[in-house]
Formats: sequence, structure tokens, C-alpha cells
Amino acid sequence: MEISRRRFLSLSVSAGAMLMTINMPTLAKTTKQNTDLSGQNWSVYLHINPDNSIVIASPVQDMGQHMKTTGAMMIAEELDADWSLVSCIAAKTYLEKSTDGVKYKYADMNTGGSHAVRRNWDFLRQAGATARQMLISAAALHWQCSQSQLTTAQSHVYRKSTKQKISYGELAAKASTLPFPDGELKLKDKADYKIFGQDITTVDIDEIITGAPLFGLDMEMPDMVYAVIERCPYFHGEIKSFDDKKTLAVTGVIKTVKIDKVIESDGIKEIAEGIAVIAKNYWAAVQGRKALEINWQQGPWANESSQSLMNDFEKFCLGDDEGENRINEGDITQAFKDSKQVLDQCYQVPLLAHACIEPFNAIVHLQDKKAKIITGHQFPTRVANAVAQYANIDPLNVEVIATRMGGGFGRRYNNDFVIEATLLAKEIDKPVKLVWTREDEMSQDYFGQSTFTRLRAGLDKQGKLIAWHHRQGQIDGGLREQCFPYQLIENFKVDSYYQKAGTPTGAWRGPGHLQFAFAVESMLDEVAHANNQDPLTHRLELLGDAKEYSYRGYGAKVIDSGRMAECYRQAAKLANWSNKRPKGVGLGLAGHFTFGTYAAFVVEVDSRAEGPMQITGIWGAIDCGLPLNPNHIRNQMEGGFIDGLNVALFNDAEISGGRVVNDNFDQQPWIRMFDTPATFEVTIIKNDHPPTGVGEPPTAPAPAALANAIYAATGKRIRKLPISMES
Repeated sequence: MEISRRRFLSLSVSAGAMLMTINMPTLAKTTKQNTDLSGQNWSVYLHINPDNSIVIASPVQDMGQHMKTTGAMMIAEELDADWSLVSCIAAKTYLEKSTDGVKYKYADMNTGGSHAVRRNWDFLRQAGATARQMLISAAALHWQCSQSQLTTAQSHVYRKSTKQKISYGELAAKASTLPFPDGELKLKDKADYKIFGQDITTVDIDEIITGAPLFGLDMEMPDMVYAVIERCPYFHGEIKSFDDKKTLAVTGVIKTVKIDKVIESDGIKEIAEGIAVIAKNYWAAVQGRKALEINWQQGPWANESSQSLMNDFEKFCLGDDEGENRINEGDITQAFKDSKQVLDQCYQVPLLAHACIEPFNAIVHLQDKKAKIITGHQFPTRVANAVAQYANIDPLNVEVIATRMGGGFGRRYNNDFVIEATLLAKEIDKPVKLVWTREDEMSQDYFGQSTFTRLRAGLDKQGKLIAWHHRQGQIDGGLREQCFPYQLIENFKVDSYYQKAGTPTGAWRGPGHLQFAFAVESMLDEVAHANNQDPLTHRLELLGDAKEYSYRGYGAKVIDSGRMAECYRQAAKLANWSNKRPKGVGLGLAGHFTFGTYAAFVVEVDSRAEGPMQITGIWGAIDCGLPLNPNHIRNQMEGGFIDGLNVALFNDAEISGGRVVNDNFDQQPWIRMFDTPATFEVTIIKNDHPPTGVGEPPTAPAPAALANAIYAATGKRIRKLPISMES
């Protein structure tokens, strides 16, 4: 979020207090552990207690990518806080009116597109620096000395001439009465960082391990009732008839409610048609749902299947229709005529399920033209606007209580579960807790794109790439064509085709990047082997000298060939790339640029034993600018890449007859611990670039790295996902 110093102060003044007001001691809690801020006149993001403990309300949503911790770190670092004295809670949702509903009053609470750090990098650091400067001002008054004589460290202000020190807790009361500091704040130099760059543990780790209530599924409201919905399994289908007599006879069932489908202007469903069961408890609601008798009308997409969609994509890619031309630079036709060798290959990625660990849920209570909603969602402003729209109330009258999410991956950008809960809350004068089942989550998904990609690569007599033609078919979404090898090859063309479909698609962990990287990094490997060239050497020669290129895609303004090359080099170094492996053991390399971050991985595959091939090693390197928390970066490198391996090996949402046919893990296998190797090493490249995201970049290279490793081990080229590991 870009915000000027003037705007920062303006926001604070309009709120009647400093952004992170330092509370008066009379309102302070006395222990670090007691962090319940309900009913208190607490500050927006920061509270300093008299005992020098600090409570930071982190404004950034957390769905497993550790942003709640990072948000607190950004404030604490510039505050010069002693991290051991800091405890962290989730911030309230502060909203104000905007032209299209509401927006955030202070920090940007959204998480998605690997932008949570960048949106708040300046804003939250300025918040901490402002508080620090006011504490210095209070200390100067206390000692009757010049502020220039004072410095801060570890939650204390120090007087250099006398070596006196005073704690932030002792200064908080006075500091809270002082005016804002004049002029521009000086933020810390990198050399002075005490928190950034350290292995900081996730602030919620104890609660997560012990099962403390953090997630939406854990939450309750007084006098709450429960709801589940039997939704039409067919895309855009309808209810022909239903009988709820047996449902209403179930003990604990209160009523049933018909939910009408809503189709957005782009043809994608907002909510599916169905019958909701409201009951006194979840068990009764589920039993009532099982007792429903419903006849479904299949709707307009009854003949749609995964294969029919892929056939349409393939028809485009193998045909002559240009579709939508996205890039056309140089003379691609002449370049292919001049090529001494042309490679022409096709790559396929299926529809990808999200399968969040925590199925969707929301508690909504409507009362007196006001609403309260408790849910885990990546974009709380979208929650407020959706509740306001469907409850017909002012969005500023919607209180959004955001919880930690048990996974999001882009799926918790959608509002379907929020809308459903709001509609049900209108039907009863009690808070309603809507809970989805696993089958609901997998059958009513907004799937990651299935794609068919045809790549043609032309090489001159020296083996240099001189032509590249990328053709891709899919339902919707971007192609990520601005990523490499664009701008590295003189004659470059990209065509796309979009197929109107009933299958709902949406954001899936780095939307479009995995599909793009699988095709591109596989083809680069094929080009290298066709030239009898080492795949690493081939990539480094293609990238050439370090250079920044303009980037018009989402997430960055430039893309740097030198930073990408260094990731390849470091991953290869970690894997001992140059060491010859035994016959039947192979290394595969792949890298990609996602939303401003560079990542590369090497995978080792062993095909020598009887039975399936084994992944025996993974080595990765990431350049995400200034590494704020190496502990979390390593966690995301491991988790993100394993999620990418899951796509490579298992993730395949199958559509047949206009509906999902594999709606639970018994039909849709998922990656297990024994599918991943014990050897997983990560290098974090350190530099002075501003920090960028790490939640999505590790995922994209995984399928290509695995496919390339299988080729190196067996000579078998894989161009279609998911991959079978049978030898």
C-alpha cells in the first residue's frame, strides 16, 4: 500500500489519535499473556504496558504464510522493541467509505498475490518509527535533555552521556500525550536491524499445536444455530423438486431454506442453488441434510467434462486461429524459416482443486440494520461489501471479525460462503454458523486453470533460440507471458484462447504461474538436451548478462535476468549439480519469477529400485529481496514446493456430466509425507532489494523440476500432469 507521510498523519489525526496510540497506564493490562483487548479503549495496532510488555495487533491476514508474525515484526523493528517482550493478536478490521463500498482505514489487511508485505512495508514501519520517536520525546522531557543525546534499543531509551536508561513502559503514559513528531522520520538502516533477518517463530505456534481456538470453525456466538446446505452438484443447475418432510422430523432441525443460484455477469456462479438446513447443532443439521429428497435439473453444462474442455484447448493450439494475440515481437514466421531445428511440443495441466485444510465457514448475525460476521477470508473488505449487499445495509455497519485461515490459496478470495451465511441470517433472529463439508469444498470449488499449451522453439545452427511461439488454451485467467523467456528471444509470439464454460475457475496459488512454468521450463529442458547442452548452462546462457527488463504483468515493474540466474546457480550448487549421479538417478532443474520473487529448484529422482520411482532430494534457492524472517521463508519454500509437487503427482479435479466426480480424498488422492524426501535444503539469497512475497513463488517450478528429473533418470519425457511415478 503506497502511502505518503502526510497521508499517514492525516489518517491518524482523523481517527482522533496516533495510528498506534500508546495507551494510558490506567487502561493497561499488567501481564504479557493477557492480550484480550475486547471492551477496552485500546490502540489501533500497538499497546505498551507499564511492565514494558508490548501487545501488537497485527493487521495482516494469516492463512499459514506467517503474515500475522511479519506484520508485528514490521512495527516492532522500527519501534526498536525487545521481541521477547512482544505478544501478538489479530487486529480489528477498521473500515471507511470508498467509492465502491468500503476500504481500509489504516493498514491494508488483504493477503493475496504475495503482496501483503509490500502493501504495508512503508506504512507499518512508519507506525513503529513514529511511536519510537514519541517515546524519545517523552524521555527527553523526563531527563530535561536534548533528543539528540538519546538513542533506543531493546524497548528502552538510553541517554548516551550518563548511560542512564528508561523503559518504554515507564514512558508510555507521557508519550501518549505528546504531539506527532515534526518532519520526516528516519527509518533504520539495514545494518541496525535486530529483528529482521532473525529466525522468528510463528506467533500462534503454541495455540496451533495445542488446538486453541484460532480458526473460524472454532468460533461461536451466544445463542448460535448451525446450518449446512445441500447444493446442486451440476454447474448452473436448479432444483426440479424437493421434499423436506423427513428433514423437519429430525430432532434439532429448526427449518429449511431454499437458496437461489446467482450467476455473475461473466457467467461464473456466485452461489449455487440448494436447500439449507438450520438446526440447533451441527449434527442435527447434517442429519437433516441427509434426509432431504431433491431432484436436480442438470442445467446448460450437462455435457461438459475435463476431457471436452481439454479437447477444445487442444483444437485451438494445433489449429491456425490466432485467438487473442498477447505478444508479437520480431518476425516469428521468418525466424522459424531460418531455424535449423524446430521443437514443437504440447503440455497439459488439469483443473486444480484447492482442498483447504479448513473447509469454509462463517458466522453471521443481523440485527437492527447491523451485521457481525466471524470468518477467515483473504479480503475482509470484500466480506463487508458482500454482507452489506445481500443484507441491504450500510457496509460501515458490518463488523468483520477476521480469524486465522486454515489455508486459502486464492479460494478464500471468493464470497460464496459469506453470501450464503448472510442469506441464512436473514431467515432467523439468531446468529447462524454455516459450515461446509469436505465434499462441499471440493465439488463447489473455483478451480485452478486447466491448460493446454503448445510451444514451438526455433534454434539457429549454433543452437541459439531465435524463435518462440507460445499458444495456450484455458477457460479464463492470465498466461503470465511477461515472464522469461520473453525479452530473451528476439522473435517472440504468444496467442491465447478462452473457452466459455460452466466449470468455475479462479485464483489458485500464484494464478497461472505454475501452468506457464511447467510448459516453459519443460521446453527449455528439451531445448538443452536437443543441443546436447547441460540444462543449467543452457539457462544461464539464455539469461545472459544481468539486466533489468520492464515487466508489465501483475506484481512487479521489472524482471531481472541476473537475479533469476543466481537462483539457478545457488539451487544447483546446493544440489551438487556437477557431481555425476549413478545410472537411473537424475537431476531436474526449474525456476520461475512469481509476483516479484525469483525461485529455482533441483529435484533428484531415483528409478533404480523395483516399484515406483522415488524423489530422493530437493534443493531450492529464493531471492525475495530483503529476507525478513528466514524461518518463515524456509517454511514457505518447503510447503509451497510440496504443494507444487502435489499438482505434479495428484491434484486433478475431474469433471464429467457438468459436475465434479471426485469430491473427497478417497477419490482424489493427495500428497503424503512418504511422497516427499527427507533431504530438502534451501538457500535464501540476501540482498538490499525491498522484500517481496514467498507464499506463492516456490510452487510454480515444482512440476517441471520433477518432470525434468524423471527424464534425466529414465529418458522418459513427461508433458502431461499428473505424473505417474511408475517406472
